[in-house]
Amino acid sequence: MCNEYLKRATPADLAELFSDYGVPLRIDDAPSNRPVDEPIRPTERAAILRPLDPAQPAGLEMVDLRWWLVPAFHRGPLKDWRAMSTNARIETADTSPAFKDAYRRRRCLVPLTSFIEYSEPAGWKKGQPKQRNEVSWAGGDIRFFAGLWERANPSDFPEGLESFAFITGPAPADMAAIHDRGPPVLTLDEGLAWLDLDGPGKAAFETPPPVGTFDVQIRPREQLMSAEMRRLL
Repeated sequence: MCNEYLKRATPADLAELFSDYGVPLRIDDAPSNRPVDEPIRPTERAAILRPLDPAQPAGLEMVDLRWWLVPAFHRGPLKDWRAMSTNARIETADTSPAFKDAYRRRRCLVPLTSFIEYSEPAGWKKGQPKQRNEVSWAGGDIRFFAGLWERANPSDFPEGLESFAFITGPAPADMAAIHDRGPPVLTLDEGLAWLDLDGPGKAAFETPPPVGTFDVQIRPREQLMSAEMRRLL
């Protein structure tokens, strides 16, 4: 299960990528002031890409939504939605009450350049910090999680709240030693197929990626770039 990821890419990087593919990408939101090397964590706002018209995913828009999907049927205060819904299990994404409508109608792409999985190293005891592992791929190019987005109206958000989650499934072979679950990581071609509501959907992720697809490296938090280092760049 992934609950931390990185997007070391700017809106301009994404616009260039989609332009090369001939896919229009509309970016209306003001640029985020989040440093590109700062990890994204649950309940924070992050960029997703969604079709301007879900029935025809030929043009996309980039918007910042809350990461931790709140289903449309939740009407109480936001704090009362406590179910862990950052990730949608591939086995039940199309049947779970929290995700099934979004799976059928509101798919999106979540851009990233790597993600984090935590593991319990040899000798680990409850209460001790877990090992922080960064999962990446050759080339370090922009990839995508298969996302779902939803609009809800919690009682303390009269203007509405849009949020997202992404699909997770059994861990690929490269990650099996650190976790039993992992998110499918899509190329742009695979991502555009995911957005096609008449396409294969989650069935496209049934074949695990081959060994060697991912690189797993231990990345303690101390290795993140400090604010002081950022200012010197």
